[in-house]
Amino acid sequence: MAYEYLLREFRTVGLLPKGSVGYLQPFPFNAGSFLGTTNSLKVNKKDFVVGDQFYPLAYSANKSFSGTSILIGYGISAPGRNDYDGLTDLAGKVFVMEIGYPEGMDAHSKMAEYADLRTRIDTAIFKGAAAVVFINTDKKTENPSKKYSNRITASNIPVVFAGGDATALIVEAKTALISGEAEILKNEKTGHNMLGFIDNKAENTIVIGAHYDHLGYGIEGSLFRGENKEIHNGADDNASGTAGLIELARLLKNSAYKGNNYLFIAFSGEEMGLLGSNHLIKHIPIPVEKINYMLNMDMIGRLKPEDPVLIINGAGTSPEWNKAFNLISVEGMKTKTTESGVGPSDHTSFYLKDIPVLHFFSGTHADYHKPEDDENKINYLGEKMILEYMLKMIAVIDNKGKIAFTKTKDSDSEDAPRFKVTLGVVPDYAFDGEGMRIDGLSDGKPAQKAGLLAGDIVVQLGENKVTDMMSYMKALGRFVKGDKTNVIVKRGTESVTKEIEF
Repeated sequence: MAYEYLLREFRTVGLLPKGSVGYLQPFPFNAGSFLGTTNSLKVNKKDFVVGDQFYPLAYSANKSFSGTSILIGYGISAPGRNDYDGLTDLAGKVFVMEIGYPEGMDAHSKMAEYADLRTRIDTAIFKGAAAVVFINTDKKTENPSKKYSNRITASNIPVVFAGGDATALIVEAKTALISGEAEILKNEKTGHNMLGFIDNKAENTIVIGAHYDHLGYGIEGSLFRGENKEIHNGADDNASGTAGLIELARLLKNSAYKGNNYLFIAFSGEEMGLLGSNHLIKHIPIPVEKINYMLNMDMIGRLKPEDPVLIINGAGTSPEWNKAFNLISVEGMKTKTTESGVGPSDHTSFYLKDIPVLHFFSGTHADYHKPEDDENKINYLGEKMILEYMLKMIAVIDNKGKIAFTKTKDSDSEDAPRFKVTLGVVPDYAFDGEGMRIDGLSDGKPAQKAGLLAGDIVVQLGENKVTDMMSYMKALGRFVKGDKTNVIVKRGTESVTKEIEF
């Protein structure tokens, strides 16, 4: 396993005593799901096979159901279209709906706001559905995923997808007796963060990190669209950063830079939403206030030979960074900096605890999250140049003591690029309850101005109930600049209402 390799390497460079088990920090997380043994579906007393002819969707409650079916079309209730027109006596029936959109699966469809599955399921619940059965009679529309997402909270009725012969029988019968039982079991796993330490007997500690997980044969997040499974080795994302972590540990072990201790962390769970670093910063084995700063390496293996630019994010998180940049250069390499301490990698978890951070990144490429991200495309000389730059950065800061932290305007926060407005929060992607828990707030943004706090759980935004990450994003998309509304959050055992102005 990857962490066993890291354990050996950490011992080799002297971060751990030889023969020790090392410091493996375990954390539980929801890695997906599998279909429970009690899943069943009958249409007019004919049994169908789970996983083949039907399967429960991630939105499903774990319940049994029985009722007469009613065809609802797409199940959309929206201005200009109402698939429920003329339908009566709906309570207790099994609502059968097409999985697609009336205008095709187009995110820019006029119906998109009303046609996402959760909205249609919630509408069905409001109208008294005993269960929802999705079908697909459009060959151009893909069937829904069998994968569970830890960003989806289950509804309170069974929700299944029926295909093949099951769909044919339901459509042909028009009115059928449908019964069954749906069960989705959470697949809890344990990830491991690997920690190694160089103790220089200093007052403060520098954290140097890189995530070592990737996508295996293509979990959620893969951009590969081939028919057969292929291994995603992730040479750049993030074997490059993991190799850099080991090399910096080797160099710093015998260096003259003794002004700080060094805590080296190989994170797991990054690809699933910074799960490893999110857990670690809340259970770190040293006092958080003794962390001087954090350096993060995520994708440092593809420096472009024709335009060798190292991207450094987080330049605004300490006044010392720009001073240091002016003193450092590596021949043949340029740098480009951004201010924000928030981004889609593990440094964000530390920034949210008021720790200065830098994220080193050699740029995007067409092989991102695909099997083609392999070792033959790594620019080894370029990675060596990046590590040389980082070592010079550590040297310049070595005698500065504990450096100051500054908050940044987080222009690349979770919702800014996708919506007309932003709440200005960083979600806790590891949260597995109902609602959207806030892990951090951006200065000067609506959430902070309204008095929301890290740890608050958003359960309603305006008239929109927030049950999970997806419903939060959908609710946010309904507002424009200048809108005012109320946000309801759970704060401990209390329910708190605040006014938000976008």
